[in-house]
Amino acid sequence: MNLTYQRIHAAWRAFRSGKQLSPAIDDFSYHLTANLLDLTHQLNIGTYRHSAYRQISVQEKKRRDISVAAVRDRVVHRLIYDELVRIFDDSFDYDVWSCRIDKGLHKCLDRTKNLLGRYQRAYVWRMDIAKFYDHVDHAVLMKCSRRRLDDQQLLWLCEEIINSFSLADDRPRGIPIGNLTSQVFSNIYLNEFDRWARHQSGALAYVRYGDDCVIFAPTRQVARELRRDATLFLHENLRLDVNPKNDVIVRSGDGLDFLGHHITSAEIIVDRHTTVAALSSVNYRNLASYKSLKFDNRIKRRFDHQVLDEITEVIGPKY
Repeated sequence: MNLTYQRIHAAWRAFRSGKQLSPAIDDFSYHLTANLLDLTHQLNIGTYRHSAYRQISVQEKKRRDISVAAVRDRVVHRLIYDELVRIFDDSFDYDVWSCRIDKGLHKCLDRTKNLLGRYQRAYVWRMDIAKFYDHVDHAVLMKCSRRRLDDQQLLWLCEEIINSFSLADDRPRGIPIGNLTSQVFSNIYLNEFDRWARHQSGALAYVRYGDDCVIFAPTRQVARELRRDATLFLHENLRLDVNPKNDVIVRSGDGLDFLGHHITSAEIIVDRHTTVAALSSVNYRNLASYKSLKFDNRIKRRFDHQVLDEITEVIGPKY
């Protein structure tokens, strides 16, 4: 890697883009040139060490513990993320839709809908990984990374970031949800399973978004065999386990609950759980985000009424 000041400054600009000002960013940018020069020097002479994380919790469908890195480390994350995406992205499976340019949730949902239409007589195994981020094995992740990385400086920085966080001492594991690098590391890690599912499992089709997957099989019996073999592959090769709460086989023609939506060959609708959560949290600040999702028009009108009531309560009725 060519770690010039100009390249570190470009990583800073990419990190800073679109982010609201915070005390940590304000402090770092106050002495920006000195901080970036010092960071460039540490990276080039090999003395850079990742700082400790700040822990916060957020409540979505379930509680998530987010690890927030220091600003200087997040600049390094941006640098490494961009480099790893450049090297790895073209090796990822077409039907991996998370954390990739020109992919994303909506395209994943549309792809799944099209596959349900194509394989209407098939069976679908839907699953996700039990606490995936907590169980990423550091040694396995480095082994996966070395398949395409031969730059020793880049490998050192990957290892520094990976080892900056661990949930166990005996067998270091876990990558922090808050890290930008965790997005590309997760795809590098699960690429081993993607390749198995695509080339060895005998599946009709395969789609993955994050650690949520669907695999199409011609019969229920084949789907059960795929589930057995995939579960064994994940456990033995990646030290991961399937989440028993989301381990189901359904008929393709009956539709599928996947990624917070109910999907059939004809439509995609936000599922009941997500709808209830949205109705309880929509406001004038997030209305546009919620209305961009695939709620039916009746629910979108309820959003409008709730936000109008909220605004009226604040400013009073207009006479």
